[in-house]
Amino acid sequence: MKFVLTLLFMLFLVLSPSSRAIAQGSFAFANAGVQVNQHASKQRLKVRSSKQAAQMAKGRYGGKVLKVQQTKSGYRVKLLKADGHIVSVYVDGVTGRITGGN
Repeated sequence: MKFVLTLLFMLFLVLSPSSRAIAQGSFAFANAGVQVNQHASKQRLKVRSSKQAAQMAKGRYGGKVLKVQQTKSGYRVKLLKADGHIVSVYVDGVTGRITGGN
């Protein structure tokens, strides 16, 4: 009796509309959502704090960090170089790219 019930249950699962949709590829829409989430995870910030931005700028240009300002998409870091020059660099929050400082 248990065998017959198990067999009927398995047959029901095979013939149910959801299993046919998966087998026919209608499940692709749900997978597209997973791909969007994976893409969003690639967009995570590489620079998560003003302290991290300051460390990155100091590591690249040297000197003493005078000020860090958060902007919409990154950080503006001002450095005092050993020769007395003040250098302002921008650290992109998404990519971590440092620009300026010339």
